[in-house]
Amino acid sequence: MLRSKLRRLASLPGTGFRGVETEPDAGPGPAPAFGAGPSEAEAEVVKGDRLRAIPVGSAGESAFTAFVDGIQRSRVVLYHGAVPIVHAYAAAVIRERRDRRLATLESCRADGFGTRYLEEREAVFFPFRLLDPETVVAAGLPRDRLIDTSPPAGEPLPLFPPLLYARAEEAVNRWRESLEIGLATRWCREGTGWLLVDGGLTLSPELAASTRAVGVIKSHTTRFFDGDDARTLLGLEAGERTSVFRPGTRHVTPVYSWYLRLRSPARRDILWGLVRVEVAAHAEMLDRADEISRWLLAETSPLALPDPRWDRLLYPIRECEEFLRARAPRV
Repeated sequence: MLRSKLRRLASLPGTGFRGVETEPDAGPGPAPAFGAGPSEAEAEVVKGDRLRAIPVGSAGESAFTAFVDGIQRSRVVLYHGAVPIVHAYAAAVIRERRDRRLATLESCRADGFGTRYLEEREAVFFPFRLLDPETVVAAGLPRDRLIDTSPPAGEPLPLFPPLLYARAEEAVNRWRESLEIGLATRWCREGTGWLLVDGGLTLSPELAASTRAVGVIKSHTTRFFDGDDARTLLGLEAGERTSVFRPGTRHVTPVYSWYLRLRSPARRDILWGLVRVEVAAHAEMLDRADEISRWLLAETSPLALPDPRWDRLLYPIRECEEFLRARAPRV
């Protein structure tokens, strides 16, 4: 196990490595205070000249048959001199609903053997520019488990721990996303039914083009609208969606998107129960916006408690996370 190799490495004298005692699951470290805040992007309303609030109707039977999500755990476990070394674990799974219960999806090959839609990985993250990876390989770690967090050539990389922590965290996020996207893309080729993705669709052109996949974004780190349009989407009541729009950030992998209020924001924060939905940019999906929204409303029961994100977290996605957490090693 990679973690045990790192632990032994920290105990060896004269190697330049020293171990770090931190709480598990604490993450590599704090992100830098500068540069935070939501980004801005343009959006084009598909029908009409402004955003409208549209009631989608009562929640009915959901047509989603499969659900994909992933988890990650990471922490600084070693330093070599002043360079932090991050150990990370990531996993992703697709769970299939069968008779109202979820099980890990499997596919049967022509030779009769099945393969599970489950990926688990461990790796070590650090900037190769500041620490030669051969130094780490010589100390006993496998070369294919080392991931470089250096910026592109020509960009500066100060030896500043908060910056290095943030770069490692971004790399771990991308690494975990790659596992999720790999499984989802494979499902697009082999799966049947409808796939619900925790997050956006646009990291994979094949997934973004699928007319059987729906992405749900729980965070609001990108601002698409301002003024009266922003008032419209922030004023949505439970069971209402906005008009469909094209996000201006999705030129390579175009999608349609809309905001949907899953739960009443009465006496809550203005973003309570608000999610953004992504589907393929096809006329068929444009016509099914109300239907898909009703499926999502159906997935809000049972509640995803005790998760603090339960107002936006759909129960099958929470079940995927719980399944993966039960398998995850201590990082």
